[in-house]
Amino acid sequence: MTGQGDHKPGVSDARSIAYRFLGNREHSCQELREKLERKGVDGDIAYMAVDELAEEGLVSDRRYAESFARSRVARLQGPFKIRAELRNRGVTDVLIDEALAGFEQEWIELAAQWISRRSRDRLDKAEKARLYRNGTRRGFSHEHMMRALETFE
Repeated sequence: MTGQGDHKPGVSDARSIAYRFLGNREHSCQELREKLERKGVDGDIAYMAVDELAEEGLVSDRRYAESFARSRVARLQGPFKIRAELRNRGVTDVLIDEALAGFEQEWIELAAQWISRRSRDRLDKAEKARLYRNGTRRGFSHEHMMRALETFE
């Protein structure tokens, strides 16, 4: 890290590295620990540094989940995909549920917006099937896609 060979970063070094990461965007605690370890920080040191930052409110899985969900909704991704990505980043199901709860009424509308960007006004059976498959891959449920496709009949 510093060019001195076998210098191992301590907690204050780890915090400095973490500040740079957090200056760019929100991170989950797990994601931040993994990034610190990739930078050569020992796992225990990374854990301590991230715990300190979390206690100070500088890193928050709740804030990260909300920010992540908003950005993915803006990209017209569905709840299943967003949930899976947040789980992969170490966010708990409780926090994921809270982050997605604000969008509960919008999923069908978002699926319809996604369909309208990728299709004509009238859809034949093959086009509907293709859009349905692609929409479920984007994380929309069967119900979301079926109800959204109904608006194009």
